[in-house]
Amino acid sequence: MIIVNFKAYEKATGKKAKKLSQLCRKASEETGEEVVSVPQRQDLRITEGEIFGQHLDPVEQGSHTGHVTAEGLKSTGASGTLINHSEKRIEDEKIRKSIKRAKEEGLRTIVCAQSPEMCEKVSKFRPDYVAFEPPELIGGDISVSSAEPELIKEAVERSEVDVLTGAGIKSKEDVEKSIELGCKGVLVASGVVKSENPYEEIVELCEGL
Repeated sequence: MIIVNFKAYEKATGKKAKKLSQLCRKASEETGEEVVSVPQRQDLRITEGEIFGQHLDPVEQGSHTGHVTAEGLKSTGASGTLINHSEKRIEDEKIRKSIKRAKEEGLRTIVCAQSPEMCEKVSKFRPDYVAFEPPELIGGDISVSSAEPELIKEAVERSEVDVLTGAGIKSKEDVEKSIELGCKGVLVASGVVKSENPYEEIVELCEGL
């Protein structure tokens, strides 16, 4: 499973988000691996393939200006959502409630966690996945699989649900190491979005699964 987070990068906004999602879908069809696009909220309806939201608020439909509801997210065609990304942290109780709201609408959930201890804690809320992402490595040139493999292994051992990992993942070897340590897939962002050839980068990452 390859999760491609578009973040708010200029190269993954508007028409460029649609194009990148098409490349993700093409790579998935070509390799037979699951590749999920995670665009900005305003681009959800124009992107293609399997799509997750970047965030979900634990609120019902109603007077909640600026919030992202589970119903609204599902109406765009999204099949899941990230929760508690390092750039969008929320409190533990909001994580639990967000997972609950997502499940009520049939949305899959990936809860991000910055430590093995946090992976263990949020896994008890029963998301579909927890994603171990050391914040100091996010967006950097050193991957979590090479810098902190022992922490990935600990996160896998402590979590009660399947684990993904991310932060600096850019190569087939990074993915292979993550899978070897017990992960079910990886989260990537800049390594794909900022690549000169995103399609080739996604295919290479899929080859590591």
